[in-house]
Amino acid sequence: MKNIISICFLAFILISCQSESLQSFMVDHKSDENFISVDFSLRTFVDNFDELDPEQKQIFEDVNKVNFLAFKKDESNASAYDAKKDKLLNILSSEFKEGQLMSMNVDGNQMQMFADNIDKTVEEIVVFASNNDKGFLVARLLGDDLNPENFMKLAKMSGNMDFDSLSGMIDGL
Repeated sequence: MKNIISICFLAFILISCQSESLQSFMVDHKSDENFISVDFSLRTFVDNFDELDPEQKQIFEDVNKVNFLAFKKDESNASAYDAKKDKLLNILSSEFKEGQLMSMNVDGNQMQMFADNIDKTVEEIVVFASNNDKGFLVARLLGDDLNPENFMKLAKMSGNMDFDSLSGMIDGL
């Protein structure tokens, strides 16, 4: 009986170790030459944080960190693009099968938004976007109690954000 329990326990451990998480995918591909990886705080891109109203400040304070990973597609990496995109989509559909907030596909541009613990405290919001000609990106917004509705407010506020430094980092890679 002990042997059967031990075998079942080992099988469970082996199976659970084989499934890749979004975090491990992002970490594993940080140094891949096909990817651009940047980790940052949203407050980095707001020059006028003190001038924001309390609700806007709260949105920025709720997001502790952003992990950004992008695959820039070109002729030399088209097969790798397909494989990496499929792998990432499998991870997202497995890890966030209950937490898809939105899906959109317009003129070859695809976007999906996910959240963990959708019925409880949301600690992670993930945005995946792709274009089969240009590549794909995934962004993880991490915080203690994220409100998915605030993500839309954040998108509207993006006009007040200075992304030149992020653009410069990406261009420099």
